[in-house]
Amino acid sequence: MKHRSKKILSYTITIAVVLAAAFWVVSRFIHLGNVEFTDNAQVKQQIVPVNCRVQGYIKEIRFNEYEPVKKGDTLVIIDDTDMRLNMAQARADYQNALAGRDVADRSVTSASANVAVSEASITEAKVLMELAASDLVRYEKLLEQDAVTRQQYDSAKADYEAKKAHYEMLLRQRSATSAVVDINRQRISQSEAGIDLAKAMLETAELNLSYTVITAPCNGYTSHKGIQVGQLVQPGQTLLNIVDSHEIWVTANFKETQLQHIKPGSEVKIAVDAIPGVKFIGYVKSISTATGASLSLLPQDNSAGNLVKVRQRIPVRVEFSADNKPEEMAKLRAGMNVECSVIY
Repeated sequence: MKHRSKKILSYTITIAVVLAAAFWVVSRFIHLGNVEFTDNAQVKQQIVPVNCRVQGYIKEIRFNEYEPVKKGDTLVIIDDTDMRLNMAQARADYQNALAGRDVADRSVTSASANVAVSEASITEAKVLMELAASDLVRYEKLLEQDAVTRQQYDSAKADYEAKKAHYEMLLRQRSATSAVVDINRQRISQSEAGIDLAKAMLETAELNLSYTVITAPCNGYTSHKGIQVGQLVQPGQTLLNIVDSHEIWVTANFKETQLQHIKPGSEVKIAVDAIPGVKFIGYVKSISTATGASLSLLPQDNSAGNLVKVRQRIPVRVEFSADNKPEEMAKLRAGMNVECSVIY
Protein backbone atom coordinates (compact mmCIF):
# COMPACT_ATOMS: atom_id res chain seq x y z
CA MET A 1 0.00 0.00 0.00
CA LYS A 2 2.89 2.24 0.81
CA HIS A 3 4.50 1.50 -2.56
CA ARG A 4 1.21 2.22 -4.31
CA SER A 5 0.95 5.62 -2.60
CA LYS A 6 4.44 6.54 -3.71
CA LYS A 7 3.61 5.70 -7.32
CA ILE A 8 0.44 7.78 -7.18
CA LEU A 9 2.36 10.70 -5.68
CA SER A 10 5.06 10.37 -8.34
CA TYR A 11 2.48 10.30 -11.12
CA THR A 12 0.70 13.30 -9.63
CA ILE A 13 3.88 15.34 -9.42
CA THR A 14 4.83 14.39 -12.98
CA ILE A 15 1.41 15.32 -14.32
CA ALA A 16 1.50 18.61 -12.40
CA VAL A 17 4.92 19.47 -13.84
CA VAL A 18 3.81 18.58 -17.35
CA LEU A 19 0.64 20.64 -16.99
CA ALA A 20 2.61 23.59 -15.59
CA ALA A 21 5.10 23.38 -18.44
CA ALA A 22 2.29 23.11 -20.96
CA PHE A 23 0.52 26.08 -19.41
CA TRP A 24 3.72 28.16 -19.56
CA VAL A 25 4.34 27.21 -23.19
CA VAL A 26 0.75 28.01 -24.13
CA SER A 27 0.80 31.33 -22.27
CA ARG A 28 4.18 32.21 -23.68
CA PHE A 29 3.85 31.23 -27.31
CA ILE A 30 0.14 30.80 -27.96
CA HIS A 31 -2.12 33.85 -27.72
CA LEU A 32 -5.80 33.10 -27.92
CA GLY A 33 -8.52 35.60 -28.71
CA ASN A 34 -8.55 38.68 -30.94
CA VAL A 35 -4.85 39.38 -30.50
CA GLU A 36 -1.88 39.64 -32.84
CA PHE A 37 1.33 39.17 -30.85
CA THR A 38 5.01 39.72 -31.57
CA ASP A 39 8.13 39.86 -29.48
CA ASN A 40 10.15 41.20 -32.42
CA ALA A 41 9.87 44.80 -31.26
CA GLN A 42 12.05 47.47 -29.72
CA VAL A 43 11.73 50.88 -28.13
CA LYS A 44 12.86 53.62 -30.51
CA GLN A 45 14.03 57.19 -30.01
CA GLN A 46 15.66 59.70 -32.30
CA ILE A 47 19.45 59.49 -31.92
CA VAL A 48 20.87 62.78 -33.15
CA PRO A 49 24.57 62.84 -34.07
CA VAL A 50 26.51 65.97 -33.10
CA ASN A 51 29.16 66.58 -35.75
CA CYS A 52 32.09 68.94 -35.98
CA ARG A 53 31.93 71.40 -38.88
CA VAL A 54 35.47 72.82 -38.76
CA GLN A 55 38.94 71.44 -38.21
CA GLY A 56 40.64 72.22 -34.93
CA TYR A 57 41.82 71.06 -31.55
CA ILE A 58 39.32 70.51 -28.75
CA LYS A 59 39.79 73.23 -26.16
CA GLU A 60 37.05 72.34 -23.68
CA ILE A 61 34.44 69.60 -23.13
CA ARG A 62 31.36 70.64 -21.19
CA PHE A 63 29.29 67.45 -21.00
CA ASN A 64 29.43 64.15 -19.19
CA GLU A 65 28.27 60.74 -20.32
CA TYR A 66 24.58 59.84 -20.16
CA GLU A 67 23.52 63.14 -18.61
CA PRO A 68 20.53 65.30 -19.63
CA VAL A 69 21.15 68.36 -21.78
CA LYS A 70 18.89 71.06 -23.13
CA LYS A 71 18.76 72.48 -26.61
CA GLY A 72 21.41 75.19 -26.99
CA ASP A 73 23.66 73.97 -24.18
CA THR A 74 27.37 74.22 -24.99
CA LEU A 75 28.88 70.76 -25.40
CA VAL A 76 32.33 71.25 -26.94
CA ILE A 77 34.56 74.28 -27.59
CA ILE A 78 37.21 74.13 -30.30
CA ASP A 79 40.29 76.33 -30.26
CA ASP A 80 39.33 79.37 -32.35
CA THR A 81 42.73 81.08 -32.75
CA ASP A 82 43.06 80.19 -36.43
CA MET A 83 39.44 81.09 -37.08
CA ARG A 84 39.87 84.55 -35.55
CA LEU A 85 42.96 85.18 -37.68
CA ASN A 86 41.06 84.10 -40.80
CA MET A 87 38.20 86.41 -39.89
CA ALA A 88 40.59 89.35 -39.35
CA GLN A 89 42.18 88.73 -42.74
CA ALA A 90 38.77 88.44 -44.41
CA ARG A 91 37.66 91.71 -42.77
CA ALA A 92 40.83 93.44 -44.02
CA ASP A 93 40.22 92.13 -47.55
CA TYR A 94 36.67 93.43 -47.37
CA GLN A 95 37.79 96.90 -46.28
CA ASN A 96 40.42 96.89 -49.04
CA ALA A 97 37.74 96.04 -51.61
CA LEU A 98 35.57 98.91 -50.36
CA ALA A 99 38.53 101.31 -50.62
CA GLY A 100 39.21 100.11 -54.18
CA ARG A 101 35.64 100.91 -55.15
CA ASP A 102 35.97 104.43 -53.70
CA VAL A 103 39.12 105.00 -55.74
CA ALA A 104 37.36 103.79 -58.88
CA ASP A 105 34.41 106.11 -58.17
CA ARG A 106 36.74 109.09 -57.82
CA SER A 107 38.52 108.12 -61.05
CA VAL A 108 35.23 108.09 -62.92
CA THR A 109 34.31 111.48 -61.47
CA SER A 110 37.67 112.96 -62.47
CA ALA A 111 37.57 111.45 -65.96
CA SER A 112 34.01 112.72 -66.45
CA ALA A 113 35.15 116.22 -65.50
CA ASN A 114 37.98 115.96 -68.02
CA VAL A 115 35.46 114.96 -70.68
CA ALA A 116 33.42 118.09 -69.90
CA VAL A 117 36.55 120.25 -70.18
CA SER A 118 37.41 118.59 -73.49
CA GLU A 119 33.94 119.33 -74.80
CA ALA A 120 34.38 123.05 -74.01
CA SER A 121 37.84 123.12 -75.62
CA ILE A 122 36.49 121.34 -78.70
CA THR A 123 33.71 123.91 -79.04
CA GLU A 124 36.24 126.75 -78.83
CA ALA A 125 38.61 125.08 -81.29
CA LYS A 126 35.76 124.42 -83.71
CA VAL A 127 34.75 128.07 -83.69
CA LEU A 128 38.33 129.19 -84.33
CA MET A 129 38.76 126.59 -87.08
CA GLU A 130 35.55 127.74 -88.82
CA LEU A 131 36.73 131.36 -88.56
CA ALA A 132 40.10 130.42 -90.07
CA ALA A 133 38.30 128.51 -92.86
CA SER A 134 36.24 131.61 -93.67
CA ASP A 135 39.41 133.73 -93.76
CA LEU A 136 41.07 131.21 -96.05
CA VAL A 137 38.15 131.30 -98.50
CA ARG A 138 38.25 135.08 -98.45
CA TYR A 139 42.03 135.12 -99.08
CA GLU A 140 41.58 132.65 -101.98
CA LYS A 141 39.18 135.06 -103.69
CA LEU A 142 41.42 138.04 -103.02
CA LEU A 143 44.43 136.13 -104.36
CA GLU A 144 42.57 135.42 -107.59
CA GLN A 145 42.03 139.18 -107.87
CA ASP A 146 45.69 139.91 -106.91
CA ALA A 147 44.35 141.90 -103.96
CA VAL A 148 46.67 140.07 -101.51
CA THR A 149 50.11 138.65 -101.78
CA ARG A 150 50.92 134.96 -101.95
CA GLN A 151 52.57 135.20 -98.57
CA GLN A 152 49.40 136.50 -96.94
CA TYR A 153 47.40 133.66 -98.49
CA ASP A 154 49.90 131.04 -97.29
CA SER A 155 49.78 132.54 -93.83
CA ALA A 156 45.96 132.27 -93.75
CA LYS A 157 46.12 128.70 -95.06
CA ALA A 158 48.69 127.70 -92.43
CA ASP A 159 46.56 129.28 -89.71
CA TYR A 160 43.52 127.25 -90.85
CA GLU A 161 45.43 123.95 -91.00
CA ALA A 162 46.93 124.55 -87.55
CA LYS A 163 43.52 125.25 -86.04
CA LYS A 164 42.06 122.23 -87.84
CA ALA A 165 44.82 119.99 -86.49
CA HIS A 166 44.25 121.39 -83.01
CA TYR A 167 40.52 120.68 -83.32
CA GLU A 168 41.16 117.06 -84.44
CA MET A 169 43.64 116.61 -81.61
CA LEU A 170 41.01 117.70 -79.08
CA LEU A 171 38.53 115.25 -80.62
CA ARG A 172 41.00 112.40 -80.15
CA GLN A 173 41.70 113.53 -76.60
CA ARG A 174 37.97 113.47 -75.86
CA SER A 175 37.74 109.92 -77.26
CA ALA A 176 40.66 108.84 -75.08
CA THR A 177 39.13 110.49 -72.01
CA SER A 178 35.78 108.82 -72.73
CA ALA A 179 37.58 105.49 -73.01
CA VAL A 180 39.15 106.14 -69.61
CA VAL A 181 35.69 106.76 -68.16
CA ASP A 182 34.42 103.47 -69.62
CA ILE A 183 37.44 101.61 -68.25
CA ASN A 184 36.96 103.11 -64.80
CA ARG A 185 33.27 102.17 -64.87
CA GLN A 186 34.28 98.59 -65.69
CA ARG A 187 36.69 98.75 -62.79
CA ILE A 188 33.77 99.81 -60.58
CA SER A 189 31.85 96.72 -61.71
CA GLN A 190 34.94 94.63 -61.04
CA SER A 191 35.28 96.27 -57.64
CA GLU A 192 31.63 95.46 -56.87
CA ALA A 193 32.29 91.81 -57.66
CA GLY A 194 35.41 91.91 -55.50
CA ILE A 195 33.39 93.45 -52.66
CA ASP A 196 30.77 90.70 -52.92
CA LEU A 197 33.50 88.06 -52.86
CA ALA A 198 35.26 89.67 -49.90
CA LYS A 199 31.95 89.99 -48.05
CA ALA A 200 31.16 86.34 -48.67
CA MET A 201 34.61 85.34 -47.40
CA LEU A 202 34.08 87.47 -44.29
CA GLU A 203 30.69 85.88 -43.62
CA THR A 204 32.23 82.43 -44.13
CA ALA A 205 34.99 83.25 -41.65
CA GLU A 206 32.42 84.49 -39.12
CA LEU A 207 30.35 81.35 -39.66
CA ASN A 208 33.39 79.10 -39.17
CA LEU A 209 34.19 80.99 -35.98
CA SER A 210 30.67 80.30 -34.70
CA TYR A 211 31.16 76.61 -35.47
CA THR A 212 33.92 76.41 -32.86
CA VAL A 213 31.21 76.42 -30.18
CA ILE A 214 29.20 73.21 -30.56
CA THR A 215 25.78 73.22 -28.90
CA ALA A 216 23.08 70.62 -28.29
CA PRO A 217 20.58 70.47 -31.18
CA CYS A 218 17.75 69.15 -28.99
CA ASN A 219 16.73 68.16 -25.49
CA GLY A 220 17.91 64.70 -24.52
CA TYR A 221 20.67 62.61 -23.02
CA THR A 222 24.30 62.45 -24.07
CA SER A 223 25.97 59.26 -25.24
CA HIS A 224 29.41 57.81 -24.59
CA LYS A 225 32.18 60.43 -24.52
CA GLY A 226 34.83 59.28 -26.96
CA ILE A 227 36.76 62.55 -27.31
CA GLN A 228 39.44 64.23 -25.21
CA VAL A 229 40.73 67.76 -24.70
CA GLY A 230 43.51 68.49 -27.19
CA GLN A 231 42.24 66.00 -29.76
CA LEU A 232 42.29 67.10 -33.40
CA VAL A 233 38.85 66.80 -34.97
CA GLN A 234 37.90 67.00 -38.63
CA PRO A 235 34.83 68.43 -40.40
CA GLY A 236 32.02 65.90 -40.40
CA GLN A 237 33.43 63.91 -37.48
CA THR A 238 30.81 62.73 -34.97
CA LEU A 239 31.74 63.92 -31.49
CA LEU A 240 28.80 62.38 -29.63
CA ASN A 241 25.18 61.36 -29.99
CA ILE A 242 22.16 62.78 -28.20
CA VAL A 243 19.13 60.61 -27.53
CA ASP A 244 16.17 62.90 -28.14
CA SER A 245 13.82 62.75 -25.18
CA HIS A 246 11.00 64.51 -27.01
CA GLU A 247 9.72 61.51 -28.95
CA ILE A 248 9.58 57.80 -28.07
CA TRP A 249 7.79 54.96 -29.85
CA VAL A 250 7.95 51.23 -30.55
CA THR A 251 8.79 49.57 -33.85
CA ALA A 252 7.12 46.15 -33.94
CA ASN A 253 7.88 43.76 -36.79
CA PHE A 254 4.78 41.66 -37.42
CA LYS A 255 4.58 38.72 -39.79
CA GLU A 256 2.94 39.47 -43.10
CA THR A 257 0.13 37.01 -42.27
CA GLN A 258 -0.76 39.07 -39.17
CA LEU A 259 -1.42 42.34 -40.97
CA GLN A 260 -4.99 41.51 -41.93
CA HIS A 261 -6.12 42.39 -38.39
CA ILE A 262 -3.75 45.32 -37.77
CA LYS A 263 -4.94 48.80 -38.70
CA PRO A 264 -3.92 52.33 -37.69
CA GLY A 265 -5.60 53.24 -34.44
CA SER A 266 -5.74 49.67 -33.09
CA GLU A 267 -5.06 49.36 -29.37
CA VAL A 268 -1.73 47.82 -28.39
CA LYS A 269 -0.63 46.36 -25.08
CA ILE A 270 3.11 46.69 -24.55
CA ALA A 271 5.26 44.70 -22.13
CA VAL A 272 8.88 45.77 -21.68
CA ASP A 273 11.37 43.08 -20.69
CA ALA A 274 13.37 45.50 -18.54
CA ILE A 275 10.28 46.70 -16.64
CA PRO A 276 8.44 43.55 -15.51
CA GLY A 277 4.98 43.86 -14.08
CA VAL A 278 4.18 47.08 -15.96
CA LYS A 279 1.80 47.09 -18.92
CA PHE A 280 2.02 50.06 -21.23
CA ILE A 281 -0.85 51.12 -23.48
CA GLY A 282 -0.32 52.28 -27.03
CA TYR A 283 -1.92 52.41 -30.45
CA VAL A 284 -0.90 51.66 -34.01
CA LYS A 285 0.28 54.89 -35.61
CA SER A 286 1.27 53.67 -39.06
CA ILE A 287 2.26 50.58 -41.04
CA SER A 288 5.25 50.44 -43.35
CA THR A 289 4.59 50.08 -47.07
CA ALA A 290 7.62 47.82 -47.50
CA THR A 291 9.01 44.77 -45.74
CA GLY A 292 12.09 44.98 -43.61
CA ALA A 293 14.01 42.79 -46.05
CA SER A 294 13.27 45.09 -49.01
CA LEU A 295 14.61 48.06 -47.04
CA SER A 296 17.79 46.29 -45.95
CA LEU A 297 21.25 47.06 -47.31
CA LEU A 298 21.31 43.86 -49.36
CA PRO A 299 17.70 43.01 -50.31
CA GLN A 300 17.03 39.46 -51.47
CA ASP A 301 16.62 38.74 -55.17
CA ASN A 302 14.19 35.90 -55.80
CA SER A 303 14.75 35.98 -59.57
CA ALA A 304 18.05 34.10 -59.24
CA GLY A 305 16.28 30.71 -59.31
CA ASN A 306 17.17 29.65 -55.76
CA LEU A 307 14.03 30.87 -54.01
CA VAL A 308 13.48 29.83 -50.41
CA LYS A 309 10.15 31.19 -49.26
CA VAL A 310 10.57 33.12 -46.01
CA ARG A 311 7.74 34.69 -44.10
CA GLN A 312 8.39 38.42 -44.28
CA ARG A 313 7.94 40.92 -41.48
CA ILE A 314 6.41 44.38 -41.80
CA PRO A 315 7.50 47.23 -39.47
CA VAL A 316 4.62 48.80 -37.55
CA ARG A 317 5.00 52.05 -35.63
CA VAL A 318 3.33 51.97 -32.22
CA GLU A 319 2.87 55.20 -30.28
CA PHE A 320 2.47 55.31 -26.49
CA SER A 321 -0.86 56.53 -25.15
CA ALA A 322 -1.11 59.58 -22.91
CA ASP A 323 -2.68 57.34 -20.24
CA ASN A 324 0.71 55.86 -19.31
CA LYS A 325 2.30 57.10 -16.12
CA PRO A 326 5.13 59.60 -16.67
CA GLU A 327 7.35 57.93 -14.07
CA GLU A 328 6.99 54.61 -15.90
CA MET A 329 7.63 56.24 -19.29
CA ALA A 330 10.82 57.76 -17.88
CA LYS A 331 12.21 54.24 -17.41
CA LEU A 332 12.11 53.46 -21.12
CA ARG A 333 15.35 53.44 -23.07
CA ALA A 334 16.01 53.25 -26.78
CA GLY A 335 16.69 49.70 -27.94
CA MET A 336 14.81 47.91 -25.12
CA ASN A 337 13.08 44.69 -26.18
CA VAL A 338 9.30 44.72 -25.85
CA GLU A 339 6.33 42.45 -26.56
CA CYS A 340 3.37 43.92 -28.41
CA SER A 341 -0.17 42.59 -28.50
CA VAL A 342 -2.51 44.30 -30.95
CA ILE A 343 -6.16 44.02 -29.93
CA TYR A 344 -8.65 43.78 -32.81
